[in-house]
Amino acid sequence: MLKTDGQNRLVFCTNSTIELAELVKGLSEIKFSGRSVFAAESEYIQNPLEFCVGDAFLSSVTFMGCSPYIELEPPKTLKPNEKADFCFIRVSKSKNENIIYHAEQLSELNTVPRCNQCRKVISNWNEQIQNIESSNNAQLTCSNCDAVLRLRELDWRKASGVGNIFVEVLNVYLQEGVPTDPFLQQLKEISSSEWQYFYTSSNIKTKLLDRI
Repeated sequence: MLKTDGQNRLVFCTNSTIELAELVKGLSEIKFSGRSVFAAESEYIQNPLEFCVGDAFLSSVTFMGCSPYIELEPPKTLKPNEKADFCFIRVSKSKNENIIYHAEQLSELNTVPRCNQCRKVISNWNEQIQNIESSNNAQLTCSNCDAVLRLRELDWRKASGVGNIFVEVLNVYLQEGVPTDPFLQQLKEISSSEWQYFYTSSNIKTKLLDRI
């Protein structure tokens, strides 16, 4: 696995019973992902897996800005455990449904989650989440309207998300790449589940430390 801590990325996440091999096959069939970054990965399914972008990648993600430059091909001398600056895709799965968040990331994007009922920010969300010991049916209470919300029902404002399946697009600047609606629909059809997406500059970690 390539070293990626501190690298910007666009992350898609969902809760689904889909097997990793089935998701990988689906992403390949819609040409979002291409060949494996390292040839050995194509011989068996491990967790996580890393792929070069596919032929349909640039029609699946719209890049903002006047003339963004994105390196899509890996260096010819690239080896596992190295750090690389090209754009590639990492697919992984955790054991359980979890909340994904990075306090420093929320601070950098100047955001906190909103209630999906009253649309106001939940000012004490961090205090509440510190007391969550299990991801099963974990809930927060809105500090404004007292609505009780499951973590997946919060509006994380593209700074966090909830899931057990993750598709990361590495080396995409924060909020630079925006997935198209047709691509999000394709993800839904592959996994039979709704997907969220967010931006981060950290490796995937979960509040409950369910390490991938």
